Amino acid sequence: MDSKLLEVLACPRSKQPLTLGKGGQYLVCESEGIAYPIIDGIPHLLEGSAIRLNPIHVADAAPPSGPSEPPASADRTAAE
Repeated sequence: MDSKLLEVLACPRSKQPLTLGKGGQYLVCESEGIAYPIIDGIPHLLEGSAIRLNPIHVADAAPPSGPSEPPASADRTAAE
């Protein structure tokens, strides 16, 4: 990503600066704990595109891997 473009981009929610995440595939807003994907070189800065980061991932500036919620079957088993 062009460094001059990165200087002018800001998080749409907090208006804070964004940093380029690990691998250059995300723009990270550390104050909000979210990452916006970069798809085909285009930052998707829509709130609906934001990925919530786990606190441990904010330091690494990488999105979490895997599903963020347990499968529905796990809830059903716990209730029985």
